[in-house]
Amino acid sequence: MLSLLLSTVAYFVASYYIKRYLDEIGAPTGLTRSALTFCAAILIAYSVAAAADWILG
Repeated sequence: MLSLLLSTVAYFVASYYIKRYLDEIGAPTGLTRSALTFCAAILIAYSVAAAADWILG
């Protein structure tokens, strides 16, 4: 249950910072940018959940 909570928080935090970074470098908005943000945030959230499961046993 803890891994679900941590991965949810990690998803929203990663999504926020990825969007900020893409805004900062001037990446144009669109479907590709949204897909990149989604995929990267999902990858980070999945990694956080896997790490939490591994640490907690």
